[in-house]
Amino acid sequence: MDYKEEQLQEIEVLESIYPDELTQVSTQYPGVRFEVRLKLDLVPHDDSSFTADSLSVDHYLVVKVHLPETYPEVVPEVEIECEEEPKGGAYDDEDEDDNDEPEEIEYDEHGNPIEAKLTNLPDQIHFEEYADTLVSQLEQQADEDMLIGMQMCFALVSWIKESAERWFQESLSKLEREHERKLLEREKEEQKKFQGTKVTRESYLRWREQFRKEMGLDERDSARRLAAHNGKLSGRQIFEQGLDGSEDVDEDPNV
Repeated sequence: MDYKEEQLQEIEVLESIYPDELTQVSTQYPGVRFEVRLKLDLVPHDDSSFTADSLSVDHYLVVKVHLPETYPEVVPEVEIECEEEPKGGAYDDEDEDDNDEPEEIEYDEHGNPIEAKLTNLPDQIHFEEYADTLVSQLEQQADEDMLIGMQMCFALVSWIKESAERWFQESLSKLEREHERKLLEREKEEQKKFQGTKVTRESYLRWREQFRKEMGLDERDSARRLAAHNGKLSGRQIFEQGLDGSEDVDEDPNV
């Protein structure tokens, strides 16, 4: 196999596929090097609360490829750099003015800011933590797809892009699940503030007795009943209070 011819031929093919993304670093054989700057198409899952427009930045992977002397009989050496750019390019003065305006905050019924409105989860995902994983899996991927001995750069670059986009979706779903869990925990804590001790019949009767005693309700009710009878006690009240004289009758020793 003419390795030099294989490599130069593949570079020509890649230039036609990536006319704006590919940069040749060196065409000197051995030691052919090039870079492909990939813009990631990051679209959350359909069941996500976010959309592609939720991202405030565009993510790029710069795939740096070095073709060993015996490529394509061996896997190319690859490095991946991660870049982020504000959507639409650099901020202009008008954008800066817009960013100075405070975002309107929504509150729940307890006066707490709605956290879901304050947290842009897609912007919490960064690809630096995943780049090394991609590089470490390249050789295994080439073996699984039986690419050894073939021009494989396009296949591997495509796999890198697709894997990164899939990782973004999975990472966002994980963040959303964790975020939802924290919101539910917070909601439960808030609800506890409005929940007292569980009331039973016994606890209610104890409370009622203590409350009536502290408020003097029994004495007040008694006074109201007395007033309702023009100051005269009813027969039952006289009996209950021992005012009918039955308890004070002394036995006549002469009887």
